[in-house]
Amino acid sequence: MNQKIRDMSKYFKVSGYWKDDKTEFNDLIVKEFDDAEENESDDDLIFFYGLGEQELKDSSDDDALEFVITSFEEIDWNKY
Repeated sequence: MNQKIRDMSKYFKVSGYWKDDKTEFNDLIVKEFDDAEENESDDDLIFFYGLGEQELKDSSDDDALEFVITSFEEIDWNKY
């Protein structure tokens, strides 16, 4: 992947729960753009692709995702 594109994409650490059974999860990584990581081991660390800040804010039981995000923070992937 082009380093410039990677630097433009935001990464978030998220917490939330699965809609079906309300099981909680914490500290999973979401990437704003839905392009896979060049390094497969980095790709394995990403929980979900394609959610930006607004989608994370709008997360609810009524959206099409299988989970709800209850909190998030932007992280610096290069330092993670």
